[in-house]
Amino acid sequence: MIGSWMPFLTCPASGAATMGALAPWAAAAALAGIGSVAVLLVAARTARAQRDAEGGLARYVAILAARDGAPDFARRTLAHRESFFASLDSSPLAARAPIDRATFLRNLARARPERGLDERALFLLATAKSNVSERYGVELAERLGRMHAGREPVLVHVTLQEHYHTRMLADVVRAFGLPVPDVRPPLAARAVVHAILALPERLGLPLTGASEMAGCILFRMLRDRGREIFADEPAVAARIALLYDEILIDEIGHVGLIAWQLGRVGRAAMRFLYRAVARFMLRAMPEMRTLVGDAAIARATRGAFPLDDLLRDLGGRAFALARP
Repeated sequence: MIGSWMPFLTCPASGAATMGALAPWAAAAALAGIGSVAVLLVAARTARAQRDAEGGLARYVAILAARDGAPDFARRTLAHRESFFASLDSSPLAARAPIDRATFLRNLARARPERGLDERALFLLATAKSNVSERYGVELAERLGRMHAGREPVLVHVTLQEHYHTRMLADVVRAFGLPVPDVRPPLAARAVVHAILALPERLGLPLTGASEMAGCILFRMLRDRGREIFADEPAVAARIALLYDEILIDEIGHVGLIAWQLGRVGRAAMRFLYRAVARFMLRAMPEMRTLVGDAAIARATRGAFPLDDLLRDLGGRAFALARP
């Protein structure tokens, strides 16, 4: 099993006057009885929590198996995801309005976009750059031997899903006849990735979870903005929504899995870090700041993580094993 559970029992304190009124032998008997009941309750609650934990994980594993199909870690593939991309390839999509290729590639290599870019170009640049840190982290973890086929099945699925996110985002850009060459994350983002991987895996989980939560906010904002920008091309807007929804379903699952592995303190740390990480991630992307504005970023990261809104928005297709 991944992670640990820490069930606990909270009981109201007995009044001192009541205990003082009992004879010593009666007090001893009462304490023994209370202790026995407490032990039984703790044991029952521990067993129930263990069953609930195992049942929830088993459900998530079953969802992953149905959604992803069989994993092939050596080839970095998931059977159903390959079928999904085959269906997309069988009905290629080409946007009507062209994007200048030279301008796109030039700005992809820049830390800040040139002045005067329209919102379509900014959206595609933000899409192309939105997963570079996550991809960099996965690839670095693989080089360090942190990713391998012998991991628990749930982690194999989660690891391989990250590879598909890069393909999905590239598919959004490809609809405009544009490539997505490898882009290195900014120095600050690389530093965060190295910090996470330098920590023992358990200690790094709250920061990893906060990053996944921030990713949900980023991808939802890009999906919604993309649908607005390309509303005059319904097929393009639908493809953008489809691909971003697929990523969001995975990301919500990752958030729930990490929250499930953490105790109360770890989840509190994850929630605390979330706002700072989300603001950092969104504001560190000049394309996003220009595309949606600082006010929209502030609104999106001001409150608690909107798990219920995301689940409703995705129509029950996403599953969170635990709440962050």
